[in-house]
Amino acid sequence: MSDKARLEKTTMNKKIFLLIVCCLNAPLQIAHAQIIATEKVQLSSACPSLQELAVLTGSSVPALLGTPLQQISLLNYSQGRLSPLSFQIDQKDLQGRYQIEKSPPGGPQSRSAALDENDELVFRIADSGSRLPGTSELVRRYSLVELQVTDPNSGISGWIYASISSQHGPVSSHNVIRYLPDTDSVRSGLYHIGFSELSPFLVDTFHWKLDGNHAWSPDISDTMKIRHRGTFLGFIPFQRTQSDYSSRLVSVKEGPLRIIRRTSNRIRMLWKLKTPTLYVDYVMMPDGFVMDTIIDIPFNIGLFFSNVETLTTMDWNDAPELPKLTIHSPDGVTELAVDGHMSADKQAFNTANSRHFSVSSSFGDMFVSLDIPDDFPIQPWLYLRDNIEEADSPENHAGQFGNVGFRTTEWERIDTKVQHLTFTICMSAAS
Repeated sequence: MSDKARLEKTTMNKKIFLLIVCCLNAPLQIAHAQIIATEKVQLSSACPSLQELAVLTGSSVPALLGTPLQQISLLNYSQGRLSPLSFQIDQKDLQGRYQIEKSPPGGPQSRSAALDENDELVFRIADSGSRLPGTSELVRRYSLVELQVTDPNSGISGWIYASISSQHGPVSSHNVIRYLPDTDSVRSGLYHIGFSELSPFLVDTFHWKLDGNHAWSPDISDTMKIRHRGTFLGFIPFQRTQSDYSSRLVSVKEGPLRIIRRTSNRIRMLWKLKTPTLYVDYVMMPDGFVMDTIIDIPFNIGLFFSNVETLTTMDWNDAPELPKLTIHSPDGVTELAVDGHMSADKQAFNTANSRHFSVSSSFGDMFVSLDIPDDFPIQPWLYLRDNIEEADSPENHAGQFGNVGFRTTEWERIDTKVQHLTFTICMSAAS
């Protein structure tokens, strides 16, 4: 081979080498990726808003089942490139309990870290993008599961791509929600909530983020309350409050989009009855939270108790510097001004067999709902006590100011099966 030919061959090899290096160091771009499955998914968000999160169960994306969690990433397609999204995967066991402990209470040992049908994939609905064209000629780097997502609440429709690979592009480390362990509190761009030191399964403080600045409102809450009452053995009055609970913080799972905080709680009973256990998981999101109460009662309530009911409420702060509160009925027609005095309309509110109500002020709005499984035979009622002169032991707070929530009855009908009772609180800034 002549010197000229050898020089041309060397130059060509250098060009090929440089081309390979450029491709390997280029931004993540895929336009004709290997689509191994296409799934159509209709989303249902816990709190419809501009910040709402999409939650997909593993069963809705069968092509990903069995995939190691560390090999899954989510991407969207926009302006000719695929970009990694902020997301998280929260595992659940067969009983629907989040696996945020090494060995969940009462459950099997932790599974290997692979996606199964009970697990949840979480991302922001607003992060969905365009559909990846099938005509591009860029290098294939990943196997992709194509998800066509639609949200009937917001009207958003788009595409998300799940990548199965051990190599991922960088994902933003910015968290939209934070857990503050020093104060056992959670902060998002909308609210700052703290939990009781003595009874960590209850919300103790609530601050709104004030619009247009970085300040927080004063604490608008007095305290969250729980009450149980009924009759023992047909004639002995029975009453329990949070002072009859032992409660401890078990674990906290921190993610970029939501935080799951678990407490283990036991309530003191009468006679020699075994103590019931409640695990309360607070699933904290940027625009609200879900209080998932997992109830395990080791005896048949109806054998010992009758006329059993539970009150789960929030009492508000009546400080004069706070704005006026208004409670809205489920139909949105009745507006009840919280002023520390009961009225005929407020008494009528207590007769509503409903699972929804809302509370609003110039700081923001809260929409509260109660979800009861079909096989859980308790009945829900709205509850409101607005009487500043009426004390409500054992907290020793003066009076009740818009103490609102749910009264649930017919607990004596439930059996010993583990049950879920879910409260969802959605929030929005004042319009």
